Amino acid sequence: MIAQSEKTLLRILHYPPMKGDEEMGAIRAAAHEDINLITLLPAANEPGLQVKTKAGEWIDVPSDFGSIIINIGDMLQEASGGYFPSTSHRVINPEGTDKTKSRISLPLFLHPNPEVVLSERYTADSYLMERLRELGVI
Repeated sequence: MIAQSEKTLLRILHYPPMKGDEEMGAIRAAAHEDINLITLLPAANEPGLQVKTKAGEWIDVPSDFGSIIINIGDMLQEASGGYFPSTSHRVINPEGTDKTKSRISLPLFLHPNPEVVLSERYTADSYLMERLRELGVI
């Protein structure tokens, strides 16, 4: 599904250092799910990432060096008929951290090849294009 996919994307996300007067727990990146199949995320250098549990609670994801977080994306949710639900996640201002440090995150968004059939309704390409139109990107 993903061998030599030209849609797979590595992003570098930079969260600037906090000034010190920010509200702890305030949102830095709003809750969302990723469009792609799977996201591989080496642990960031600073905390702040949270995932939503099935019970609807937000829990902190440890930022332990050497760990890799694996998020299920919307495409895998579609391909599995909802068996694997997308991972809802967000980034908050964490408490008790060095506010002078930037937070760096390096998500690798694994996308299937465009012709891959996700479901009766979508190929990977048609799904991606529909979602990008919904977001106003295209």
